[in-house]
Amino acid sequence: MKKILILGSALLVFNLSEAQVFIIGGKGIVNGCRLVNKNTINRNILNADDKIDYDFTWGFAGGAYLRYYFNEATYYSTTNVSLCVEALYNGYGQKYSGNKFAGDTLVSTSNQRYRIKSLDIPVMIHARGQAGLYGELGVSFGMISGVTGDFSQDPANADNPNFSGKSVSESFTSSNLSGIFGFGIDSELSEKVNFTAGMRLTYGLTDLTEPQKTLNPQGYTETHSASIGIVIGFGYILNFYHDYH
Repeated sequence: MKKILILGSALLVFNLSEAQVFIIGGKGIVNGCRLVNKNTINRNILNADDKIDYDFTWGFAGGAYLRYYFNEATYYSTTNVSLCVEALYNGYGQKYSGNKFAGDTLVSTSNQRYRIKSLDIPVMIHARGQAGLYGELGVSFGMISGVTGDFSQDPANADNPNFSGKSVSESFTSSNLSGIFGFGIDSELSEKVNFTAGMRLTYGLTDLTEPQKTLNPQGYTETHSASIGIVIGFGYILNFYHDYH
């Protein structure tokens, strides 16, 4: 992944030297997120009769972005196309709630949560129509910096104690490659200010919990991240072509 990022950075620098119009700014995303699997659940509390549910989980991402146009035509045409590169600090994960049974009797309830922190580098093709509607498609290279977990059980069990903020990074991979699709409104508030508001969907293409595969090779299934979020961005327009039309 490091080689891919280095190559991508080199290509970006080269193209920036040729670009005539580009936009630099900041972006924030509020996500509903999910880890599509239950490999992360504390297996010490489970048996065949237990019920485990996904709970709605918020995630947040924010950082800087750079969008640039290869020549004058790609910015001033009725449908303009640009390459967008972002650097986002991303936090996502999953909450679970569970009920442990002995026959038909409820023995205990539990709650778990896993928080993943990463630096994500999305690289996307961004296309905008004359009316300001846009679509974006690309991939995101995620470098995971840490994973923590919380676990609580009621009533408490000394053999399986509660914990909060415990590092569980060894159970997760150190990177995550995701696909991205987004759409929304992109417009110029003035000759210098660009505004973006839209929706973004991401889905992890790599297995986040691959280190756990050796612990349960027969029953193991892959875990993938997924999110849908609201995107808000403001950018400054730099035009090196000529005066604005």
